[in-house]
Amino acid sequence: MFDGVSLETGLSLSSDPAQPTPQSGFSLGLEEARQEKVRQEEAKHAPEPVRPPGRRRFFTAASEVALLELLPWAFDRYIGKYDYAYISTETVRRNFRRGFGYDPDTFVVNQSSHPYHGSLFFNAARENGYSFWESSVFTLMGSLIWECCMENTRPSTNDLVNTTLGGMTRGEVAHRAAAMILDNTVSGANRAIREIAAGIINPAALLNRLLRGDSFRDFENPPDRFPSLVVLSTDLGYRRFTRGDHPDQGILSVSFLYGDPFSGDISRPFDSFYVGLDASSPGGVLFTRIEERGILKGWELGDNTASVRSIFGFAQEYEYLNNASQVFGAQIFSAGLLSKYDIRKGVFGLTEVSLIAIPLAGIQTTDFVHPETGRNYDYAPGGGARVGARLYVGAREVLALGYGVAWARTVNGVSDNNTLQFVRASGRIPLFGPIGVGAAYAWYSRKTTYPGPFEDRRTQAEWRAFVNAAYVFR
Repeated sequence: MFDGVSLETGLSLSSDPAQPTPQSGFSLGLEEARQEKVRQEEAKHAPEPVRPPGRRRFFTAASEVALLELLPWAFDRYIGKYDYAYISTETVRRNFRRGFGYDPDTFVVNQSSHPYHGSLFFNAARENGYSFWESSVFTLMGSLIWECCMENTRPSTNDLVNTTLGGMTRGEVAHRAAAMILDNTVSGANRAIREIAAGIINPAALLNRLLRGDSFRDFENPPDRFPSLVVLSTDLGYRRFTRGDHPDQGILSVSFLYGDPFSGDISRPFDSFYVGLDASSPGGVLFTRIEERGILKGWELGDNTASVRSIFGFAQEYEYLNNASQVFGAQIFSAGLLSKYDIRKGVFGLTEVSLIAIPLAGIQTTDFVHPETGRNYDYAPGGGARVGARLYVGAREVLALGYGVAWARTVNGVSDNNTLQFVRASGRIPLFGPIGVGAAYAWYSRKTTYPGPFEDRRTQAEWRAFVNAAYVFR
């Protein structure tokens, strides 16, 4: 638990008490110089903050962004020997002349690999003292350099959007999650396991800690290492689909809640965020849902001691769905109202009403690779709305119901428009300790219109039964 986590008070370097007190001006100057040197040494080894900016190291951050350009390119050029990796000054000039378009890469490459690459750019800056918004500039520049200069193909609009916006979302989540795992006060196997685990989530954190020697030093933890609340919930059980080649599956669902908006975690980007994922087998696709959503900025409306409280806020999201009716990946911005209702001690409800804006979504619209685009999915910006309600006992979710709809207008692909909808409902019964049981139902729908052919609405329903384990840390 986070309760009882002890943070050391930091280095305390003081003069030897046996040393005589300097009296002369010359001695006083020496003492001031020595104390200044001590302060500089303390500042050098002070813990890096997690949420606000730290000590900015531009050349280190820029060098790491350059390394993240060169290493993938070198692998593609000299090991993979891919055609697009054969670059020259002429290919760069040609890219600038041609301008941006859309590429034929696979759905996984564009909607998953590029956001991950962007998260590495982002954390090259974030782990070197830059804020969320400052790190986003490094992410944008990293993506622009890759698109214009590291491939001989036309720069890609979809890559720029996915790498930059997806990198911001996934990068900040990784930055904060890794910071919780790291502990600068432990040693031995415990320290090694934490460093490796955090490095898997956020490789930039491991690299920079190794470069600075932080992985091996004993020093104070950042005071903002933990948020006010963390909830980790896992469901392990059975899932039944109404359509598809594998209707019966084993399912592992994980949800991770970081921060509590109603405890004030709304002042900086991603002070509060949510991560949800589904992994299943068999089915050919391991991850069928990945959602990451963080509040960029929020404002509480009204009295924070009232039994009904509301927060208006803006959020940034990464969304990935893969089922028989919807194969969907997008970067999303949302604005909405989050309300909390105190029912009785330890029991409360939450409701959400939000509007969403989708700069660019990838939506599978055919079951074959279309010769015009080289893809089986289209690119479309759009918007929509989302509503939801949840009931909590303590900080454990026991009931949930949600609905969402999105409309997208195709800008590159074979379709004209897409309408996507979902309904989700779940219930969990706590049994003993963190263990409980539960069931859930979900329905997904996609309606696509084309210039010529007609396609019926595609739907997919599923239900689940599972064992739940929920852990609450304050």
